[in-house]
Amino acid sequence: MSNEVADLDKQIAELTAKKQAILNGKRQEAIQEAKTLIAQYTLTANELGFNIKGKSSTIAVKAAAKYANPKNPNETWAGGKGARPKWVREHLANGGVLDSLLI
Repeated sequence: MSNEVADLDKQIAELTAKKQAILNGKRQEAIQEAKTLIAQYTLTANELGFNIKGKSSTIAVKAAAKYANPKNPNETWAGGKGARPKWVREHLANGGVLDSLLI
């Protein structure tokens, strides 16, 4: 009888781990969807019902990448504020055009 109990405990542990993995995946999907909607509609923390005290009540969302390094597609740039990445500057200095880096 103790083998039966041990087998059930093992099954419960496996199912609990599987359940947690599924929930973690769904949670990450929900977070990404929420970030996309926040960025799309430029929602503020106050509009979402969060009481954040400080300088800004806007939730910062990283801009989507518009440009990619042809030599290393993992290097991307949104094309927004700030200095251009080194690989963009090098591409332009070698006679390339910015539009050729569009994703």
